[in-house]
Amino acid sequence: MRHKATVLVPALLLGLTACQSTGGSGREPAPGASAGAPVTATGIGDTADIGGARFGEHLRVLLRGFVDPAVATGTAPRPAAGHRWVGVELNLANVGGTAHESPLGRTWVVDDRGERHPAVRSGELTTGFPLKVRTLPVGEHADGWLVFEVPFGSRAVGLDCTVGGERRSWRL
Repeated sequence: MRHKATVLVPALLLGLTACQSTGGSGREPAPGASAGAPVTATGIGDTADIGGARFGEHLRVLLRGFVDPAVATGTAPRPAAGHRWVGVELNLANVGGTAHESPLGRTWVVDDRGERHPAVRSGELTTGFPLKVRTLPVGEHADGWLVFEVPFGSRAVGLDCTVGGERRSWRL
């Protein structure tokens, strides 16, 4: 059993470091089909199961909705010049055997140019409240919207989520 753990740890570390931001704008090219872990392509209304970085972490993620553009209410921050916000509504359920730390992992919207755009901070949207969760206890769930800043002239076509080295994708 010790031998298998030795092989698994470097593989997880590679999966965790393979999706680091390229800096600057925060955008990066979407990885090709041959890069990284297997991808499950699903759509709005579909659920994907994602393991975590630690033993016993297991999430069930439901993509509930998508809006383009996402509109902030009140005094919430606004997108940068030349950009708009798009939002995805998620439901996260901890179906594992331990509390899930950082259940959002690294999440991006992919545009039709192949660039990935990370989630940004936002206030309340006209569609609902932002998804804010640091730890998700066993049996609990969290609902809300993640917001992404996308340049005008590009179209959001997918959502990529990497948690604990596992990557899942949804079509938007």
